[in-house]
Amino acid sequence: MTAMSGSPVSASRISLVSPSLLVSLTATPWLSAIVGFKAAGDLLERLGVASEEVFRGDRLPVLHFSDRHEDIDAPGNRSES
Repeated sequence: MTAMSGSPVSASRISLVSPSLLVSLTATPWLSAIVGFKAAGDLLERLGVASEEVFRGDRLPVLHFSDRHEDIDAPGNRSES
């Protein structure tokens, strides 16, 4: 190929889009994805910690049991027929 002046034109000059623009256009989605995955991972980690807090023992109510199980097993309380 020759330009209007008659000198040969290289293939890089014929290119409609420069390679540096192509690299920057492909790098932007990759960097956005990396930042997005990092943010999603941090969010999931915080949700996991919050869900563990729900099941901690000090947040649950205290159940008081009486020691009356001896009265149930006593031989005088059974009615024998």
